Amino acid sequence: MVEQAIKLEYDGIALCDLNGLYGVARGYATANSDSTFTASKKPKEGFHYLIGTELTLTDETAITLIPQNKQGYSHLCELLTIGKRQATKGFSSLHLEQVEKYNQDLLCIAIPPISEERYEHLHKVFGDRLYIPIWRDLTWESQEFCKQAFLLEEKYSAQLFVTQRAFMHTSERKPLFDVLTCILHHTTLDNAKDKLIQNAERSLKSLEELSTLWSDRIDLVEKTVEISARSTFSLSEIRYRYPRSNIPNNLTPSEYLRKLAEDGAQWRFPDGVPEKILQQINKELTLIQSLQYEDYFITLKEICQFAQEKGILHQGRGSAANSVVCYCLGLTSVNPTEIDLLFERFISAERREPPDIDIDFEHSRREEVIQHIYQKYDERHAAMVCTVIRFRSRMSIRETAKVFGVPLAKINAMIKFMGRDGMRRLTEDPNVCHQFGMPLEQWKLFLNMAKQVHGFPRHLGIHTGGFLITQDSITEMVPVEKATMNGRYVIQWNKDDVAAIGLMKIDVLSLGMLTCLRKCFDLLKHHKGISFNLATIPQNDKPTYEMICRAETVGVFQIESRAQMNTLPRMKPQNFYDLVVEVAIVRPGPLQGGMVHPYLKRRQGLEKVTYPSPLLEPILKRTHGVPIFQEQVMKIVIAAAGFSPGESDELRRIMSSAWRKRSTMDAIRERILRGFEEHQISREYGEQIYKTIEGFANYGFPESHAASFALLTYASCYLKCRHPDVFACGLLNSQPMGFYAPRTIISEAQQHGVETLPLSIQHSDYDYTLEPNGREILSLRVGLRSLYGVPEQIARSIEDERKLHGPFEDLTDFIRRTSLPKALPRALLVKLAASGAMDCFNVSTRELIWHIESLSLDQGSFLWGKPKESLVQGDFEEDDVESLPFESNWDKLRREYDTKGFSVDAHPMSVLRSYLNVKNQELIQQRYVPYMTSENLKTLPNKRKVRVAGLVGITQRPPTAKGMCFITLEDEHGFINIVIHPEVYQKDRMAIYGKSLLEIHGQVEKVGDIINVRAARVLPLQ
Repeated sequence: MVEQAIKLEYDGIALCDLNGLYGVARGYATANSDSTFTASKKPKEGFHYLIGTELTLTDETAITLIPQNKQGYSHLCELLTIGKRQATKGFSSLHLEQVEKYNQDLLCIAIPPISEERYEHLHKVFGDRLYIPIWRDLTWESQEFCKQAFLLEEKYSAQLFVTQRAFMHTSERKPLFDVLTCILHHTTLDNAKDKLIQNAERSLKSLEELSTLWSDRIDLVEKTVEISARSTFSLSEIRYRYPRSNIPNNLTPSEYLRKLAEDGAQWRFPDGVPEKILQQINKELTLIQSLQYEDYFITLKEICQFAQEKGILHQGRGSAANSVVCYCLGLTSVNPTEIDLLFERFISAERREPPDIDIDFEHSRREEVIQHIYQKYDERHAAMVCTVIRFRSRMSIRETAKVFGVPLAKINAMIKFMGRDGMRRLTEDPNVCHQFGMPLEQWKLFLNMAKQVHGFPRHLGIHTGGFLITQDSITEMVPVEKATMNGRYVIQWNKDDVAAIGLMKIDVLSLGMLTCLRKCFDLLKHHKGISFNLATIPQNDKPTYEMICRAETVGVFQIESRAQMNTLPRMKPQNFYDLVVEVAIVRPGPLQGGMVHPYLKRRQGLEKVTYPSPLLEPILKRTHGVPIFQEQVMKIVIAAAGFSPGESDELRRIMSSAWRKRSTMDAIRERILRGFEEHQISREYGEQIYKTIEGFANYGFPESHAASFALLTYASCYLKCRHPDVFACGLLNSQPMGFYAPRTIISEAQQHGVETLPLSIQHSDYDYTLEPNGREILSLRVGLRSLYGVPEQIARSIEDERKLHGPFEDLTDFIRRTSLPKALPRALLVKLAASGAMDCFNVSTRELIWHIESLSLDQGSFLWGKPKESLVQGDFEEDDVESLPFESNWDKLRREYDTKGFSVDAHPMSVLRSYLNVKNQELIQQRYVPYMTSENLKTLPNKRKVRVAGLVGITQRPPTAKGMCFITLEDEHGFINIVIHPEVYQKDRMAIYGKSLLEIHGQVEKVGDIINVRAARVLPLQ
């Protein structure tokens, strides 16, 4: 809307959301943008962007309110907050009496239809601040509204003005508007009837068209200028104040922050604070003081201190890792002097923007931190930032298809046909329309609409952890809503909006690996008497790096993916900075820019290190002439493309924005290519840099962010290498997280010498536990949390009962003692027996299940103090039990997999191996390739044809892989890495996603220590 108004050379535009101010910050940013990269027309000098909202009142009338000044804006925010607090999410409930209370400094526009009684009431409240809008959209309704308004003008001298009341910026958007209207009302185009607008007139028109349309009352068009002059408020007037912290001993914020930093330096450097560190602390504190950010850092320190007191592991990441002050305050754990990062990337006097610190807390305990913030600052001074949930491929196809009246069965078939390829599979062949019973023309229209709906805002959600904390009431700056989740409050702006207005946001994020590490640290201290934290884990441990180079990284942080495992043997990290690069390199930025393979070849000495220009050598020297990090790209465009530091920072914002536009990205591309050409740098290299920027726009790491994550990567690798028992136990107790299922984690631990003890109601707690066995590596006991679908409360009650009253004697005793206050469901008892948890009763599993199914689970018969009679109802002959069907090894395995997803005794492929060996004899006789194991692959030559089989562990098809698919199969000896090219994927995709046991025909591909199987066919294992 704003861009179209600028294009049509308006002097300004007033945009009004419905019961909110959701889009005003985005409109403000567009109206005030001075971006070098914006391809759209610039607003003419003095372009006036007005904001307001249309309120739907409880008497079913509507008014629009526009603030005249900052005080009026605060009243508007308060009104919107009240309306949202009194209604369920997505709705508002406001009485006119409440509006009257906050009417000061607000212009009121009474939305027709408007009776004389209503006009008199509103005029009594707003006086000369009351206006009546009229519009002409060639409908009978608008003609009637005009007649009403002219009568009020004649009788009451009502102030009328012309509006376009636009629903779309151009008339071409009418079909999309209709589709979105149908989605809103859950109806089809055929059934929508009067819910759709009658024509496309409700769009922004040129000034000439407006003059012609209102030639009889041009004075009412000019009236808008008067209204605009009465509203002088701009969002730039919002002044954010950091919450004033509790500062002891009458110290100033600067003095208190300096004391905290100096005390923290003594803690971080117990052998003496280096002079370089003291100088850097002083430099940072001076800048923080000049920008008056002290309260921000003190607030963060208080939040982290709360977490520390509660034993909640946390770590700051992002550009905060560049700061020694953050390191000394305990906000981050990476010593910035070890990685030589730039503090100005974090805070800059030139940018004068609030610092952005992301702090990760344990994912299982982050809610404690969130509720602490709400309790300390209350909901009027603390609220979470929203996030805009948009239509993705599947949802846009599904909802648009409903609008076109496509039956649900065909919609589901359409979604299944799309698979993970998205809309591309529907658009690449027009003839596919017949498969879903749609004529070609309707199919094309449907897909065109679905493409337009894709990426459109759908609803608001809660940001993953962004908090706005203020000294003044938040409702003076932005409306606040209740979230669906109890105890949560959300502002109507997202993170980009908050940044555009210059408000301070704290990111209280969660990370599963922090939960895992904290549990590992607790286990180490309890079982081995070793006290570690993130800062005290021994550094540069050679066995740890050797393990990393072998790609034995299942379950560790960040480098556990298939792509990372393939990179590690070539990268061979030897120190912390190598891990920083490894964490950042397998990302869309470097991958799309084609930077990964050149870097690895140069690191291995297989390719000479070169620089496109001497200007870039200082920037790229540490990464062998290849840009890996976001900061390097920013420095490159400054040095070689003529960007100013401010423009490079704007480029960083564009890279991280979810609302970037194609036109903006094209302008960036041309600017880069032109700048490189002026510095005699090849166009090819310019295209690479642009592709890298596009990749960073999807997902890329700054160096400081990678450094923070690399610290967790090393910590998890160290624990896995030196204490595999502790790491496996901590990881299993932190599920779900990461790529791998518990069965893979347990199998990996067993291969590294960890004995795994089965699930048992006599010995298992809710969590996995460690038990001494006379060896250095403790035994891992499977916990009750491993059972599918068993509520934690019930599992813990079993543990508590056993610890309180001793072991269970038999099935009857177990049922009696776990039946208060309520009997356990029969299905749960069957699940416990089927999982092997009751094998301790020395009765076969099938016999136990037989008895459980026969029980009369009458709660009254389980009361304590009754005689200990058997709970089994009816008499069973020995022949009945003996006649139970025989249970094969496969039956036993399947029973355990059905209940908890793994068996500690066997792998499915170990059970099937004898069958495959018999098949191998037949295959060899017929001169076919026999089945190989993961162990066999190590001895085979490169390009050898093979046939392998295994259980699907992971299936990945990343968007940067150009249609390639990667599967990790598991057999009884380890992993088999399968590479599937696009043509094979398209042929066998139903087997890839539909079966758990697969058979692969292909050939071995070996590159150094990396072994893959390139698939020619992917089939279900028969």
